[in-house]
Amino acid sequence: MSNMLAVLAKLRGAPGKGDALAALLAEQVATVRSTEPGCIAYTAHRSTSDPDLFLFYEVYEDDAAFELHRRSPHLAAYRERREAEGLIAGPAEVETFRMIAGMTEGWPSGHDGSAFSCFDPTRAELI
Repeated sequence: MSNMLAVLAKLRGAPGKGDALAALLAEQVATVRSTEPGCIAYTAHRSTSDPDLFLFYEVYEDDAAFELHRRSPHLAAYRERREAEGLIAGPAEVETFRMIAGMTEGWPSGHDGSAFSCFDPTRAELI
């Protein structure tokens, strides 16, 4: 069984602050992906029905990589900015899950996990 850890984190933007929060979260994603080698996936999503609702999907090699993420100075700085700029309406809701199957099976050899998708552009359809 894998030691990989998946994290789902839900954030609610302050009313009317969704666009500003989206911009900050995009910056946060870029920073995390470029500085945390144990982070396999780190993606931010915006609700299609509620423009102030966001979801992070994160995958880490193991608990140590997640702990490194949680204690990173850049993550602390983004949290401080979100609060200082009044971008969020309360704390994030975070759930962690132990991966049991699916993400690594069938990946090409040497895949670094920097981007994964079920979209195959050569077939132009979801697989």
